[in-house]
Amino acid sequence: MHNLNWDDLRYFIEVVRSGNVTEAGLRLGVNQSTVSRRVAQLENQLGKALFDRTAKGWVITPVGEKIVALAEVMANQANAIYRKVESDSEDISGLIKVTVSDVCAKRFVLPVIRDFKRDYPDVDFELIAAEEVLNLAGREADIAIHALIEPPPNVVGKRICRLAYYVYGHPTLWLNLSPETPPCITWIGDGVSLPYWIKKNFPKLKRAYRTNSSVAMFEMCREGLGLALLPCSLADEADELIRIPVEYTESGSDIWVLSHVDLRTTARVRVFRDRMVAFLTNEIDLLEGRKPKTRKMRQM
Repeated sequence: MHNLNWDDLRYFIEVVRSGNVTEAGLRLGVNQSTVSRRVAQLENQLGKALFDRTAKGWVITPVGEKIVALAEVMANQANAIYRKVESDSEDISGLIKVTVSDVCAKRFVLPVIRDFKRDYPDVDFELIAAEEVLNLAGREADIAIHALIEPPPNVVGKRICRLAYYVYGHPTLWLNLSPETPPCITWIGDGVSLPYWIKKNFPKLKRAYRTNSSVAMFEMCREGLGLALLPCSLADEADELIRIPVEYTESGSDIWVLSHVDLRTTARVRVFRDRMVAFLTNEIDLLEGRKPKTRKMRQM
């Protein structure tokens, strides 16, 4: 058996995480044929098929399942080697300005900043909580982590995945109120119109609370004030909340890690951006809503 290629392992892992070759290519920034070719190279090196190619898509084989965990360990070790080489060959210091939605900062950004500061103590951070992407061209921020329909011009970045949303509420609220008229929480907006998920699921709604803060909406929902459409990545990890069985939800935007085109080769920005991308990529199942709590709720 020939020595395994690190990059081929990366393509294999991405297909497993994505569930299909097309999505894996999008996440890796290559076309579908490149992903297929690299996985085939790995299979040739191992002398075993890792996926069964069926009319409905690729299905991982028992051999593939056996090596997933080991492949991820090897890929992480390779990434650690690359980071070590970078830290020894470049002077990584200075200020990094990071902007992120306030509701996502604690769970998805602070752990990366903590580890980055441990490895690069000469780097300082400004963490800017904002619902909208700041002006990267004007250096209001160096890195932006946001859910967007489309990135602004003059930026480079990495699309992570589509952020999933669902309707959540406190179980006590849901079980003690009429399922036709539960109070709901939404954005301030014009103070009159209601979002699609409320209109379709609860057309007889009597009370709507409004806020201009995603953090406030999350906390209001946790306190049992009403139901809210929340990102699964946040609400699925909240012990006080359950998914409410509704027929209609609303799709989220794509999660991007962005920086201005002129900063793409700045060492501290590039290395932090790569770490941010790696962290979010490892959380794709949570971000895409595939890790709901298993707690069961008594139906009304």
